[in-house]
Amino acid sequence: MKPVRLLVLVLSCILGHTALYAQQTPAVCEENIEAIALRVQNLWNVPAMAVTVVKDGKTVFAKGIGHLRAEKTSPAANPYTLFVNASTSKAFTAALMGIMVDKGYVKWTDRVIDHLPDFKLYDPWVTENYLVKDIMNHKTGFQSQALDVIPALGYDRDDLYRMFSLVRPTYGFRDTYAYCNALYTVAARIIEKYTGLTWEEALEEYIFKPLEMNHTTTGKDSYFTAENFAYGYRLSKTNSGLRLTPRDDRDYAYAWLQAVSPAAFVMSNAYDMGQWMKMWLNNGTYKDKQILSSGTIQTIFSPGTICSWNNERVILYAQGWRIEQGVQGKLINHTGLAGGYTAWVVLVPELNLGVSVLMNQGTTTSPEIAMARQIIDLYRDVESDWVTKLYNEYMQPALVRKPKVEEEYTKPYENKVYTGVYFKDIFGEARVFEQNNSLYLAINDVTAALVHKNDQTFRFKARDESFDITFDVDEIPGRAQAFTIDFKDDLGPFVRVYK
Repeated sequence: MKPVRLLVLVLSCILGHTALYAQQTPAVCEENIEAIALRVQNLWNVPAMAVTVVKDGKTVFAKGIGHLRAEKTSPAANPYTLFVNASTSKAFTAALMGIMVDKGYVKWTDRVIDHLPDFKLYDPWVTENYLVKDIMNHKTGFQSQALDVIPALGYDRDDLYRMFSLVRPTYGFRDTYAYCNALYTVAARIIEKYTGLTWEEALEEYIFKPLEMNHTTTGKDSYFTAENFAYGYRLSKTNSGLRLTPRDDRDYAYAWLQAVSPAAFVMSNAYDMGQWMKMWLNNGTYKDKQILSSGTIQTIFSPGTICSWNNERVILYAQGWRIEQGVQGKLINHTGLAGGYTAWVVLVPELNLGVSVLMNQGTTTSPEIAMARQIIDLYRDVESDWVTKLYNEYMQPALVRKPKVEEEYTKPYENKVYTGVYFKDIFGEARVFEQNNSLYLAINDVTAALVHKNDQTFRFKARDESFDITFDVDEIPGRAQAFTIDFKDDLGPFVRVYK
């Protein structure tokens, strides 16, 4: 069966299913919600979580559960305990862009270069035809997670913006869904141009203050200073169960989060997420204040990209939100995972229901999704056990990978073949030097040892990432003339500079 026909069939079945339960929802008490939260916390060994449920315009549940750290002697979480929202922050940037549209500064169908004349992609035609509505829907043609590893080398948000011109596309423009955090920096630039504020200040002025999100902030302002802040952890599966490891490399996490902050670095809590969801569920209005017009809300929620589909659901991407049509009806949602934190925020228009779950375990969104789906089924009055289902799926052993075929080992040349100064546009100069008979790379704010892998390829570590670097050596004059770093994207070589 052709993919399009299959998609139509799945949607038809799902829409029919949705109509069956479009009816008065049952009353749900706080104890039901809290019982689900505590069960999830126990199963997944979660130190802390912020759980929020909004129903019919009212916050019916907003609690911090657990402790700020894994130790039970640490302070208890409360409704104002902050968590990193990770990629659920994208909806905040989408809202800011929507406000720019409502104010008449921007149209979704405008070309980006008409607002940012210095915007440049690798392909001149795409640069000329790239629209505002293309920025946030992940169909630029890049590989998934393009430029995500670059902040590990100390490059910031402005650097990422300039580096788009180096990324050779993998897919056709507007052809394939491939998730990209870095492109949200383009949206931030447009917002900053017309507000005269930084992205952080614009959030405060246009979102946090009007919605009375009085304890919500951004990581730039509060990541290292907030006291009532849940500490981030990694979660890993071991033979003896789930193990938590504190993200003590917080500086490393910050480098990435701040570089892609318009995609990942809002920090919020259980109480304030209720205000946020109320606005969306009330068609852009909060306490008689029109934050976003109904037309802009409709555009933000309009799917532009097919992400995936199966026999349970179809997932599409809009502007900073995913749109799921599935066995639970239409869910407007987004996941988040970054720096020791995970999140899932979901709106259910048919039930006038919103559920937000933020956690300080930064490895899997399965517990958030299990909890939110279980709460949704409480309001649907449907018997289910999403918690057990998703926990069992998560705990399944990893698939056994085929043994890697070892390449025949080739020794490197003498160190002097590689030493020297290299240059790449935007990245600047990089220096390879010898110290104590070992090779080192100095690039931007990173100095790292080069460990030989094979032939002309070495490996180095920078912050929380590892990179392969491969030298292009000319036999005559017997020196490396260039090197490339495996950024998962083809950004071109660094070329030797002769001085």
